[in-house]
Amino acid sequence: MNPLTLRSLMHMLATMLLAAGATSMSWADEARPAPTLLAQATAKPPAANPQAAAAALEALIKAAKAEGELTYYSAQTENVPRRVSAAFQAKYGINAKFVRFNSVLLQQRYAGDAEAGNIAADMIINSGDAITYAEAGIKKGWFEPVSTAGIPAILSGEFPARFNKNVTAVIQLSPWGIAYNSDKLKGADVPKDWPDLLNPKWKGQILLPDPRASDAYIDHWALLFDKYGESFFAKLREQGWRLYASGVPATQALGAGEGSIQVPTVGPQVQGVKDKGAPVAMIIPDTSVGVEQHVTVTARGKSKSPNAARLFANYVMSLEGNQVFNADPGQASVHTLGNSLPKDYRSPIPGTASRKAEIIKLFGL
Repeated sequence: MNPLTLRSLMHMLATMLLAAGATSMSWADEARPAPTLLAQATAKPPAANPQAAAAALEALIKAAKAEGELTYYSAQTENVPRRVSAAFQAKYGINAKFVRFNSVLLQQRYAGDAEAGNIAADMIINSGDAITYAEAGIKKGWFEPVSTAGIPAILSGEFPARFNKNVTAVIQLSPWGIAYNSDKLKGADVPKDWPDLLNPKWKGQILLPDPRASDAYIDHWALLFDKYGESFFAKLREQGWRLYASGVPATQALGAGEGSIQVPTVGPQVQGVKDKGAPVAMIIPDTSVGVEQHVTVTARGKSKSPNAARLFANYVMSLEGNQVFNADPGQASVHTLGNSLPKDYRSPIPGTASRKAEIIKLFGL
């Protein structure tokens, strides 16, 4: 059976199935109130059909191995795609190559490739305003909705339906938190909540990733503006924070002792620096919006390795692969959320990126 016929049959299968159917949290905390998730699926999932999904997976593995490799763009810190690609290759013998960008650059790079008629990435894993970006890309023919892409984990019902956003699939929830240099700060000195950043003793000690570097930062700062108002930012400006191009260099600078606190940050970012021996740690306040990573797949007619890409998407959406993806402290697997989120967790609201100019102005940038 040639690949075109296989892809057509898988698409038909997916279409048929669709028709059928109170203290701050640190990494050591265990007892947690049940999380409140605001984001809901935007489309009714297909009726679960484990037998059809098993057959689809078998066919997909065969077609993906014939392609042998895939390329994806990743917005996570490098330690995440490195270990996930290695685990995927160990399981299937398929090389999953990745290129890392922050969310804004990732979207710009993919759009530039697409407009030039040469899409290099077979899929993307992206945060920020990922749903809006995917919807626009689908209209332009760049992407295919995840819900109609014939992903076996969706067809079988294994992937949690509430994280199927139709155009994308959420595979990770990482609440924003406060990182600190653990050589400089200990015990009661560690900030526990966002207003603690305004203590005058932190003047000149706060490291800040440029909020223009990712739309995911806009989600975070918009939440704090809505909760604390403009006065919060006026006092934060008085702290004389130091600006860095993005979160990775800011966390590296924190580990090097250039400051005492870095905000905001997420678990994988801190863990990637901590793994190299830096004295960094993190705390997650009760009120936090998440950096939610979304899988978006390139349209089959424009992807160089459409089957390998869908197999990789299936892997990170499955229980096994999703746990590999979310192995860092401070992350939450969509399969096993349990008590791993702060009690006042908020999912990003699509379209918040439209407030970027408003938020940037609050920083005086």
